[in-house]
Amino acid sequence: MNSGPTTAHATAARRIRRTAGVTAVTCLALGLGTQLLDWSPGVDAFASVLYVVLVGALVMLIRPVMPSLVIASIAFGFATTMELLQLTGVAAAIVEVFPLAHLVFGNAFDPFDIVAYAGGAIVVFVLRHLAPGRRGAASAQSTA
Repeated sequence: MNSGPTTAHATAARRIRRTAGVTAVTCLALGLGTQLLDWSPGVDAFASVLYVVLVGALVMLIRPVMPSLVIASIAFGFATTMELLQLTGVAAAIVEVFPLAHLVFGNAFDPFDIVAYAGGAIVVFVLRHLAPGRRGAASAQSTA
């Protein structure tokens, strides 16, 4: 049985994917739960942070050993792009055809959401940086 860098790398990737999967499901549940609450700036900010964390978790599922900063940047960039898309009318047209798409595209541009997305990116960075198996992935990459 091979116990070299490849095995350590695969084990680390599995652990990170497991953590990312749990994170994604938790974000979905909490995010859908916020839809039941009355709107407030706090609820809006919390939902925006969850959105970025969900995107970050999905990125980790696809590429679990990607650096923390890259994952956080992708999550922030995606969420910000969706927010800016609201200024074009494209998002509204998509939501008109597929009403549930408002969960991805939102309803109206709000610059405060971009600030909340930055907070979410920080959460993604910290979660990925502390993810189980991270040390194994780093040592596997350094010995490869």
